[in-house]
Amino acid sequence: MSIKKQNNSEPIEVRSDISDLHIETRNQSGTASRTIVGYAAKFEKWSDPIMGWFKEKIARDAFSGTDMDDVIMCFNHDINAILARTTSDTLKLSTDETGLRFEFDAPDTTLGNDILELVRRGDISKCSFKFKVDNDQWRYADKDNGLEFDERTIEHISKVIDVSLVVFPAYKDTEASVRELEERKAEWLKSKEPHSVTLDTSSRDRLLQFLNLKNQ
Repeated sequence: MSIKKQNNSEPIEVRSDISDLHIETRNQSGTASRTIVGYAAKFEKWSDPIMGWFKEKIARDAFSGTDMDDVIMCFNHDINAILARTTSDTLKLSTDETGLRFEFDAPDTTLGNDILELVRRGDISKCSFKFKVDNDQWRYADKDNGLEFDERTIEHISKVIDVSLVVFPAYKDTEASVRELEERKAEWLKSKEPHSVTLDTSSRDRLLQFLNLKNQ
């Protein structure tokens, strides 16, 4: 069964992944480039299971009309560690066949020089972004469809807040937004007749176990 998002609270969500993060080759003058490029998100790519009970992918048109007027590039989502910003035209965001692409020149600051060296060495190879979703579709795992995990397709992202280079992904540290998703599934389960939903699916067991752990 597929359902759309049912409320407009749009909690802030965070997702991380290994990116095609790299420094562009030397420029024509022969000096080393300071331009760092990568992807904050990739289209139509299933994530690893989140919180052990659902996986998700981003639809190809998810960034159509998305508010990206004021997005910062930072380190570890720290607003005090800004590296670039769209309002100053130092951060370039664009979409292509792969996903949401970013490009910026590392600033000539202590942080910028450190980040440049760490990316060059491969010590930092991941990125993450904060965003709000205003439209998604779900398929909840049950006996009929045979899914192991619930599946979420993010159809539209209303706003991108930041893009961040990260040391460790914050992919699983999204408790606030996951709580809202849990509540939506709980509402769906309550709306079903007892005989029309399999109550012992592995996906639902994982969800109930997770809820119990959080309530202890």
